[in-house]
Amino acid sequence: MNSALPRRRAVAGAVAMALGLAVVIAGPGAGLSVAAPKTATPIKHLVVIFGENVSFDHYFGTYPNATNTSGQHFTAAPGTPAVNGLSPALLTANPNGVNPRRYDPTNINDVLTCDQNHNYSDEQRAFNGGAMDKFVSTVGTGTGNSPTGSPCKAGDVMNYYDGNTVTGLWNYAQHYAMSDNSFGTTFGPSSPGALNLVSGDTGGVDMTHTANSPSIATAAKPNADLTPDGNGGYSVTSDPQPYWDDCSTRDAVAMSGQNIGDKLNTAGLSWGFFQGGYRPTTSYTDALAATGHSGQNTATFIPDEFKTGGFQNSVPHSSNQGICNAVHPIGAGLSSPLTPGSGQYGYKDDYIPHHQPFNYYASTANPHHLTLPTDTNGTVTPGALKTIGTDTQHYVNGAPTFDTPNHQYDTSDFDQLVAGIGHGDLPPSALPAVSFLKAPGYQDGHAFYSNPLDEQRFVASKINALMKTPDWASTAVVVNYDDSDGWYDHAYDSGVTNPSQTVADALTGPGQCGTATTTTPLAGQQGRCGYGPRMPMLVISPWAKANSVDHTLTDLSSITRFVEDNWGLGRISGSFDNIAGSLTGLFDFTRPPNTRPVLLDPTTGQVQAVSTTTTLQAVPSLAFQSIPVILIANVSPLGAAGTVQFKDGTNNLGDPVQVTFGPAILVTSALTAGTHTLTAEFTPTNPTASAPSTSPPSTVTVRTLF
Repeated sequence: MNSALPRRRAVAGAVAMALGLAVVIAGPGAGLSVAAPKTATPIKHLVVIFGENVSFDHYFGTYPNATNTSGQHFTAAPGTPAVNGLSPALLTANPNGVNPRRYDPTNINDVLTCDQNHNYSDEQRAFNGGAMDKFVSTVGTGTGNSPTGSPCKAGDVMNYYDGNTVTGLWNYAQHYAMSDNSFGTTFGPSSPGALNLVSGDTGGVDMTHTANSPSIATAAKPNADLTPDGNGGYSVTSDPQPYWDDCSTRDAVAMSGQNIGDKLNTAGLSWGFFQGGYRPTTSYTDALAATGHSGQNTATFIPDEFKTGGFQNSVPHSSNQGICNAVHPIGAGLSSPLTPGSGQYGYKDDYIPHHQPFNYYASTANPHHLTLPTDTNGTVTPGALKTIGTDTQHYVNGAPTFDTPNHQYDTSDFDQLVAGIGHGDLPPSALPAVSFLKAPGYQDGHAFYSNPLDEQRFVASKINALMKTPDWASTAVVVNYDDSDGWYDHAYDSGVTNPSQTVADALTGPGQCGTATTTTPLAGQQGRCGYGPRMPMLVISPWAKANSVDHTLTDLSSITRFVEDNWGLGRISGSFDNIAGSLTGLFDFTRPPNTRPVLLDPTTGQVQAVSTTTTLQAVPSLAFQSIPVILIANVSPLGAAGTVQFKDGTNNLGDPVQVTFGPAILVTSALTAGTHTLTAEFTPTNPTASAPSTSPPSTVTVRTLF
């Protein structure tokens, strides 16, 4: 009898069975996905982290070169591209008469700084027709004191941070993509920036819904809430609060026209705006009872209804913001060698009404700050989390009833949502198609009441959480800012994209931003001079180009355009989105996504080594001598790059096996008769990116076949 044939068949059968099982076992990352709305790109989830008051040169002027004399060490990767930053001449012989100075992250006076002037008219005068040489004299703050009590100096408007302070953002730029040619859509402070983000349009103020007499620009006082648009209407050029908001307590306006939320609603897509402090400290129901208005319908909105309610008195150190009085100490998240804020630097309200763009529009407002249901511990219920992004308000006879959160939430709701998805308690589809994140005041990066280090904590923690979800493979995070705060930036590459001739304009001469003969203003509206100052723009995504700098001319409305193009929504009439540059230069959709997470330490901004888990499966576990055993090692998270060394006790089984995506597989016939304790040891290619791990032991018993 020829015993070779049965033996070969046994071997072949064992191998086939083992390989078949390997396909089943090697399953991480290969699960079923929930169908998502059709998109023009692989991006199914866009998350916009919208910071406060930073110019490009203020954060990236010397990128990728950090001084490394104090703070977190930063060394750029070889081949890092240059940016249009601060040249040697600008650093040593600046035309403003004051040279930029690096802020020292170990000096509290350089971390908690004075706020600069960032008014619509004054910023234009600082540009001086593109000479960029009037910053100290027009927008530098030379009066008052910083939160530390240090006197403000006008020349400080020229100063900047480097990668020793804004370490996290510089590390994101190293691993993903950034733009050095992205500008504010118009000049001016936060409200115009917020409106341009969601609609690309600061014109079309609804003058039938205003409160507390918003100021109007005149030749004597050009910096005002509103500027005449030349057609009998007005454009927003300063910081009036949103009219449709029970937490607005001063001059306020409403907006007409569409925003991107309206577009998303029409298309049946999920979206949300999440802002720190949006959850009220006094509920609408309790506030009504305390003011003698119990039973009032949500459809009723009364400006300043709770302004005199005294609800701030129950929250120490808060100011009067109606029913929204959550507060934090300035500098609360600072760490050694700096002294964390516990009140010695002052306090800042978490919620800032004029940073909430959707409450300017009745269609997308949640004026009463209605919240998602919570359990007895104050945690949003799983059922309520599933409604995030889809809870559009109801209408009666064409009028809004303001009876739901209406896509407006607290950042804590986003945190719980992402954690639920990451833990598998919620499906990946629970993450909205489009999410906007606004930090509580003390973490939003705004000079005086916030700082880059507290901002870094917010940004890194949110991105870290997203990277740990199954949604990460189809997510893009955009980090951008609403305005420059007036901080110096040397770039005037944009010129005049949208002209304006009003008493508030001064870019190219008194009353002038360009000329009426060169270009017609968008929608024929004056008071929308742009583009404004240059600001940082980063894209963090598995689909972003790596260590790349894009030079495409973009602005805030380019984000609106990306949403419109990706989900097929069409343009907004009169919006800058009609002329905005594209963000596609920041992406590469021609290759597989790089889903390996780049987790940052929120305190230091340094890249963390991602913890890994290695598991080992031997097929079959009861084997016969000389018949191959299949060893399958799975390393998670998927995308951790390195090698796996299979071991029999202390002895290596073959050479290390490379692993990047999917399992490492070794087919071995080296196991002799007896019982073997096998392990798989993962060694990362980059120890700063991934941590090593060893599988639990797996036992294989090998018997003699004949």
